Amino acid sequence: MIVAVRFCALIALLAQLVVVPALAQMQDRRVALVIGNSAYKNAPVLPNTPNDARDTAEALRKVGFEVVDGIDLDKRGMDAAVSRFARLAQEADAVMFYYAGHGFQFNGENFLVPVEAKIDDEVSVQYETVKLSEVTTALGFAKGVKIMVLDACRNNPFLAQLSKKTRSMSIGAGLAPIAKAQGMVTAYATQANDVAADGAGRNSPFTAALVQEIQQPGLEIATMFRRVQKAVYDSTGGKQTPELSLSLLGDFYLNREETDADIWKRLRSSDNPAEIKAFIQRFPTSFFAVDAKTRLDLIERRGLASGEREKLEQEFAAKEKALLDRVQQAEKDRAKAATDLAGRDAGKTADTERAVPKPGEVTPAKQTDANERDRLAKELAKKEQELAALEAEKAKLSQEREEREKAVATRMNSGSVTELPPPQKPLLPAAPGTRPQRQEPREVQQPRVVLDRKSTGILTGGIETAPEPRNTKRRPGAGGAVDCTDALMRAQLGDGGSVPKNCR
Repeated sequence: MIVAVRFCALIALLAQLVVVPALAQMQDRRVALVIGNSAYKNAPVLPNTPNDARDTAEALRKVGFEVVDGIDLDKRGMDAAVSRFARLAQEADAVMFYYAGHGFQFNGENFLVPVEAKIDDEVSVQYETVKLSEVTTALGFAKGVKIMVLDACRNNPFLAQLSKKTRSMSIGAGLAPIAKAQGMVTAYATQANDVAADGAGRNSPFTAALVQEIQQPGLEIATMFRRVQKAVYDSTGGKQTPELSLSLLGDFYLNREETDADIWKRLRSSDNPAEIKAFIQRFPTSFFAVDAKTRLDLIERRGLASGEREKLEQEFAAKEKALLDRVQQAEKDRAKAATDLAGRDAGKTADTERAVPKPGEVTPAKQTDANERDRLAKELAKKEQELAALEAEKAKLSQEREEREKAVATRMNSGSVTELPPPQKPLLPAAPGTRPQRQEPREVQQPRVVLDRKSTGILTGGIETAPEPRNTKRRPGAGGAVDCTDALMRAQLGDGGSVPKNCR
């Protein structure tokens, strides 16, 4: 038994060893290094680079990157950050380097400037700065897409010193072009050998556009950077145009979330107002926001119509039940009065046969019988009047219900909502000992209360629902009206059903 248990445990462990690597392979590993240098000791301070770095790091974390970031790093800090990034980049599916700060080219090679660097001559360039080629080497450890974004093409603050103290004439403005490599994407804030603007707002024009586009789901990276280029060109009045170098064999998406089109395709037939509202809040400027608002309005008005119907149904169900109870009780009282009067008449006839009084003679018993019969006759007449009054009350209740339903239908139709069909009412039970009378179809569509008097003199209370005549053209604004606006709206939103011929 112990051997079997150990064997099962071993099998489970081996299964975990097989499954865990498989799951790990399914996870898309993304790593980014983000640096923003601002507080330079020997160069002009760059006020918005910390914001650029922080906002970029936050945007990358939201789309699944593990971010190594640093603000105002010295030479040692930048070297440590690059080293840590290189270790994390090994076998990663996608890596990205973002830098905002001072950078320059010297002898055709690009250099990034730590905050304490003092650049006086060619030697200080080599030992006081970080070569961009070192970052390129770190990116090379990844097996997947490699992205380098440089918002460092600002004016070279060391140009004057280097021009005086070095023999080299290769001191250019901005950054030098980077050689293309397979699987590499390189984005400059401006054209090679040109300078970029710092920006007067929270971010530089380039980073502001970059962060905005990273937040847009479903953009292939080439499309995303083209949109960044256009945004920067427009915001700077054509003075600055980012440059993109791309060498990828396939598509790559920074933001892999569903697009507004994907989500709306799933929600367009939804009847959940909370989902539609969430879509509108998330994509307020989406092309589909108008359809979403139309759908939400339709759902809310449907709910309003349903609530009105339900409230009306409950109200009149209670009234009709109370009225039916009164009718049934009145029927019982009337039947009892009729039975008592009939019994009194039968008893009088039997007494007359046994003892025939002399003509003109009025006995006390005879007088009593006459008084009792008059009382019973009056009682029966009173019950008849009560039943007639109840019948009138039923007719009034039926008319009130019909008017209320028409009012609800008119109000709903005025808001382009197709009127809901009248609620189906069950047939109210007939009075004890009677059968409901079969009713012929009528033109009236709303349920109504009917009272039928049979030969027995007993009233039958019930609810009659007349079938709707076929091929009847219904007028707009009336109960059960066909609303072309709503029908076309349903077809547009993919809510099912076909558009009536008279609406085409």
